Amino acid sequence: MDMTSLYAVVLAGGSGTRFWPVSRAHLPKQFLTLEGTQSLLQATVSRIAPLIAPQRTYVVTAAPLQPQTVAQLPAVPIANILSEPMGRNTAAAIGLAAWHLQNLDPAALMVVLPADHAIADGTAFCDSVQQAAATVLQTDRLMTFGVQPTYPATGYGYIEVGAELGISEAPRAAEVTRFQEKPTAEVAAQLMASQRYLWNCGIFLWRAATIARELRTHMPALAHQLDVYMAALQAGAAPEVLQTLYQQLPSLPIDIGVLEPSSCVGVLPVTWAWSDVGSWGALRDLHPADAAGNVAVGHHIGHGTTNAVVYSPHRLVVTIGVSDVIIVQTDDVLLVCHKDQDQAVREVVQLLQQRGETTYL
Repeated sequence: MDMTSLYAVVLAGGSGTRFWPVSRAHLPKQFLTLEGTQSLLQATVSRIAPLIAPQRTYVVTAAPLQPQTVAQLPAVPIANILSEPMGRNTAAAIGLAAWHLQNLDPAALMVVLPADHAIADGTAFCDSVQQAAATVLQTDRLMTFGVQPTYPATGYGYIEVGAELGISEAPRAAEVTRFQEKPTAEVAAQLMASQRYLWNCGIFLWRAATIARELRTHMPALAHQLDVYMAALQAGAAPEVLQTLYQQLPSLPIDIGVLEPSSCVGVLPVTWAWSDVGSWGALRDLHPADAAGNVAVGHHIGHGTTNAVVYSPHRLVVTIGVSDVIIVQTDDVLLVCHKDQDQAVREVVQLLQQRGETTYL
């Protein structure tokens, strides 16, 4: 299949507050190296490189993060780093990229990739991208990627799989019957037991022109404001003008704004292991545990310690007689929490903001 009109759009504007205290305002999660030698952002670009050259890779990031993004991705042309004056959620970020790509290549297909996810099997991932692209070329659908649930997660959205689309290159590609937003534990268990639902992993593939059409249909205020913003950008408007215009974009996830109301959405069920690396507990997805169930990045000695997650690259951590804890140590902060409370880290960040203790942010 000719892939010359397939472009990668990497969403890299998030703050990653659930990875505090390592993730900071100047070093958000996508820039962290949590396994191997590459940051999550670099690994995302490397993963798609066998299909999409850096010259066809675009990154949407926050304006203050542009210098670091450029530094981390030297092979990606600087012109391909699209800076948002401020974050306005994924519908705006995807719309910004789609508007750019339409001007560049009216036939453009775009695979949308969060910058901070982990997928170990790059070969299988690229095969799925090719299958989704073949489906889009034949059906013009908005394609999502669905991951087989491994437990009844309450932190993910779910996709109900409908009838297969009959695509020979992608025999498992199917219609989407409906989306289910993050469910309660009881509902999540029911969805998993039904075997009709997949996790919505936030990776998408579609024609730039099709997502632009669907944005105009389902989010007309955002589409109109993007027209205004792009015209001002191309006219060389001052940064403060661009910021004022961009601030007026509605702030909604693409799932809620477009995918849920759209009638042309498909799903490709995938078999590769995936993690959104959503909190410190996700280090278990990236590193093997020892015989006692402990996962450590750095030097850890555990005595009578079970099911602990320890991140301390520069200092020895010794634990005695503890279980189910997460310990993260940086130069200026020590975080200790129960494994079931790792999602509350973002609340601590908010508390520090309220107290004005910005040194730690």
